Amino acid sequence: MIGHLTGNIIRTNESSLIIDIGGVGYKVLAPLPVLVGTGIGETVSLYIHTHVREDQITLFGFKDELDLFLFTKLLNVSGIGPKSALAMLSVHSPRSIADAVERGDAETLSHTPGVGKKTSEKIIIELKGKLSHLTGTDENDTTLEVRLALEALGYSSKEIHQALDGIVSKDKSTSTLIKEALAQLH
Repeated sequence: MIGHLTGNIIRTNESSLIIDIGGVGYKVLAPLPVLVGTGIGETVSLYIHTHVREDQITLFGFKDELDLFLFTKLLNVSGIGPKSALAMLSVHSPRSIADAVERGDAETLSHTPGVGKKTSEKIIIELKGKLSHLTGTDENDTTLEVRLALEALGYSSKEIHQALDGIVSKDKSTSTLIKEALAQLH
């Protein structure tokens, strides 16, 4: 079982990348933030989930262990396969998924392509209480709205985190915080 890969990227596309390690190219499916944040020729280090089926072995790669942890938790939900779990991590940060699960917000989770309201409700039922350690006690509803808005605009979790670290959110409206965060990102 492959758990971690470090090597040079030799090819990327909209759903995967190929990592050259000692002359062997490993095809790794990855969430959108990983694919957008890397380029050909770069050295990348990914945590890997090896998914084995009767007819294939598929590698899924993640920048950190938190993404991998959430991916495996999503796989444990009945009806969620690796492609749906990967799509969720392409659209949402692990923290926003955990927040949505803990708040029972099926609407936020259903913004993922291929994940409808019933599947979102199933995720909430099966994972509620299991992700509470990932939710931020320091993040208020306004900051969460800003985070979700920036995710919808296509910014990565890392970019959003850096932008939100640079602003003070106390007593500011959502629109003001979004403007300040966008100024930090440009």
